[in-house]
Order: sequence, then structure tokens, then C-alpha cells
Amino acid sequence: MPLQGIGRRFDPGTLHFKPSVRVNHEQTARCDEDPSPTLLLMSLWLHVLDVPAAGLSVEIDRDEARHAFGARRLGVGDLVTLFDGRGTLASARLGEQRSRGGEVVVEVIERSEAKPITPEITIAFAVPKGDRLSTLLDGATQAGVSRLVAIGCSRSVVDADKLERSERCTRILFEATKVSKRAWTPELAAGGRLARVAQAEVARRSAIAIAHTTNGVALRTWSDSLAPTQRRTVFIGPEGGFDDAELEAMRVLGATTVSLGPCVMRVEMAAIAATVLLRG
Repeated sequence: MPLQGIGRRFDPGTLHFKPSVRVNHEQTARCDEDPSPTLLLMSLWLHVLDVPAAGLSVEIDRDEARHAFGARRLGVGDLVTLFDGRGTLASARLGEQRSRGGEVVVEVIERSEAKPITPEITIAFAVPKGDRLSTLLDGATQAGVSRLVAIGCSRSVVDADKLERSERCTRILFEATKVSKRAWTPELAAGGRLARVAQAEVARRSAIAIAHTTNGVALRTWSDSLAPTQRRTVFIGPEGGFDDAELEAMRVLGATTVSLGPCVMRVEMAAIAATVLLRG
């Protein structure tokens, strides 16, 4: 599955490297003006609030520094990739200097802007209970979702309006972004009731589909019928499913009923599966 690089697409399946390879300055010197896709995949990704211009320095927090020097066994002078979750990436070099708070200072070598993965994919989902929300956020982000919008349905067990982008949710999204090595962190929003969110998606000129286990066309078939750059929004209902009134209201708005496969899935798995199918 292609991933989005900096101004170009690349396929990680064509890259061959050893997990123990250590990225060093000599490897960077062989890169031209743009960071190599291989280098981006091989290097450790670290999140910062803002990526400065080349030649400037930025602090990475203690947790990120501990991971780099400890778990990953990197050293001073080794290269890492910085990302802000808003499309800015940079090759940077780990330094010796530390701030008073223990943060490590890294020097930016080169900064670039990456375009979001296309097409834009939105998963509108009924919020699951407990840690299953964490699974949904983590898995859908790694699969390449663009937006995650919580919806309230007649059979919902968690109020979508109460979903907040808490520190925990934010951390899960950034960690999953880092693991999947993507430049853009998905947007997470509490959209409200099903009908209101569906109307808003239509107003955004997004093609909408409602995941249902019966009488639906295959999700990939629906997606393949759309223009490559057309926005796509898939609605995932609660465990009890959408009721008949909700299904009819969605059809009136032009929603296509789609199937994710022959088996019934929980909300979090359906959200992940839908994203994978749409990115496939």
C-alpha cells in the first residue's frame, strides 16, 4: 500500500533494509534536495509542537529523548525525523545539549512540507465503550484515516457530544502517527447526531456510505466508482446497528449502503477495516 512521502508517493514494499541499520551523516550526504523515502522510513520519528527552519534547533521532551537514546540506542549525531502532525517534516541531528528541564536539543538539517494522503477519508463512528475507543483511534490512524468524527445514534451507548480531544486521545493519535510514519495526524471531532453529521458531510461534497451487513455493495466497489480525489465518508453504527429510520434518512441524503464483508464487526474493527479497504 503506497504511503505519502514528501511531494511523491513511494511503496515500502520496494524498500529493503536491515532493522539494525544505523542512520548516519554519510547516508544523509547521499540524499539530494529532498529527504530520501528510505531515510524517512528508517529513521526514528519524534513529535514536536513546531518544526523550525533548517539550521535552527528545537527541544524534544524527556520521554522522546529517553526512547531515542534508550530503547532505540541512538547516540549524539544520529539522525531522526521530526514531525508536527500538520504536514511538516524535518531531518534533524541529535545533540548533546540539554535544557534545564532535561529536554534534548536537536538541530534541524532540512525541513519539508508533505501533502495529506489522498483521497481524504472520514470515518464517522458511534463511540464505543472503554478502551475500545483507544483501539479505534490507534488502528484507524495507522491505516491512514484522515478524519474521525463521533456520531450519536438511536442505539448509541456513549454520548458523542461528550467526546473531547483529551490529552490521552491526543497522545494515542500522535503515537499512531509516529508508528505509521505519516506527516498528518488525523482530525478528531465530536460531530453530533447522525443526521447533522451526514448533512455536514454532504455539504463538504463528500461521497457518503453507511456500513451495513446486509443488502450492501462491497465497500471497495463503491469506492472504485468514485473519482480518485473524491472525499469519502463511511458511517459506522453502534453494536445494535442503525435503526430503520436512520437508514432511510441516510438514503434520502444519497448515502450508499455498503458491506465490509460477511462477518459482523465491532465498531473499532469496522472503522479500521473500512479505512484499510479504502486505502487498498
